[in-house]
Amino acid sequence: MNIIRKSGSVNEIKRKFVRKERSEEDLVFDVGRMPRDVLSKMLIVCGKVGKDSIAKYEQKAKELNCDFIQEKGRSWVLTHKTIRDNYDPDHHLGVLLIGNNKELPATQISYQDDFAFTDWFIQDLDGDMIPDFPVGRIFGSAETVLYHMDPKIIDSDIAIVFDSQPGRSSRHVEGLAALGFDVEVLGKYSNDERKLLSVCEFILQFSDGVFTSRIHGTPDKWATHNSVILSSEQTATIGFEGYPVVFSEACSTALEGPLLKAFLNQGSIYIGSTLDTMNNVEPFDDWRECPYCDGWKFGFLDLLDTYEMIGQVKMSVDREITRNLDRDALDALENVRNGNTNKLTNDHAVSVCEWMLYGNPLRPTTVGPNADYSPGRIVVDT
Repeated sequence: MNIIRKSGSVNEIKRKFVRKERSEEDLVFDVGRMPRDVLSKMLIVCGKVGKDSIAKYEQKAKELNCDFIQEKGRSWVLTHKTIRDNYDPDHHLGVLLIGNNKELPATQISYQDDFAFTDWFIQDLDGDMIPDFPVGRIFGSAETVLYHMDPKIIDSDIAIVFDSQPGRSSRHVEGLAALGFDVEVLGKYSNDERKLLSVCEFILQFSDGVFTSRIHGTPDKWATHNSVILSSEQTATIGFEGYPVVFSEACSTALEGPLLKAFLNQGSIYIGSTLDTMNNVEPFDDWRECPYCDGWKFGFLDLLDTYEMIGQVKMSVDREITRNLDRDALDALENVRNGNTNKLTNDHAVSVCEWMLYGNPLRPTTVGPNADYSPGRIVVDT
């Protein structure tokens, strides 16, 4: 493990890592609730999750003084209409969807015979194909959903990077250090790091590098070709103390499988894709012009120090990349929105719409002190 200190200086990453020893006292941090005046500006749309659960969520919404709507339709189009009819841009700060893809359907999409779904189209309030408001989704037991409606937030300034090829590149840790984090690099999960993970604010899993060595994803785990990096069973043992934000670049981890469920049950936000993620095959001077997973990933890191809420960061990345799509990609997305097809063949269209945010979109953004980061040129890293 390598330690990146708050000062912004980055230690050289070597084959053998020098670990900073932390005592139990070093891993105790302040934890508090999200501001009530922020949570009261959340619009909650609840799907068919059962009468008892709906009653609990509606009661919690009343306690938070936020608007609650029960969606009885079984189509993302009907959900979108409900939001359009009730979302007030002068009052609401974001939408929380309650229910999995069956209980509150997202837009169905497919790519190369893989079938998935996305909430990307729901974000477009006025029909111009540009996302307009933050949206997050949560599902699971009543205990899990109620926690995400009103989570505890930690102030630890710790970020963790999962890197299967540590030492190959320091770009990600340099970026997180510039965002004010203490950064620790893990090659794979170890029980020894359970406490450290439980108090972090941000977890970044990236999938750059040689194809046979980079981290790949399934609905059950992060793994390389010959090693498990983090499994759903391991995640289920981590009790996150302060609602960290997890970003996963690996393919298909947001398909509501065991890994995602474990992260949500243990109390974290999860941002990931429901289809294959694609690396860019040419460099880009600006992430906004890079309609691949590196463009989305570095855009997300870039905007963490720009917006106050995680949902705003996610939505703004979607907006910026969409604005730079070519006509073919936009036409492909519009065909899905209009119900002409669920099949996508355009790589750029897939790459911009596959990202999902699971969790409360009004969560305060995760940065440390003196955060100031711009990623610069997006290189080809394969």
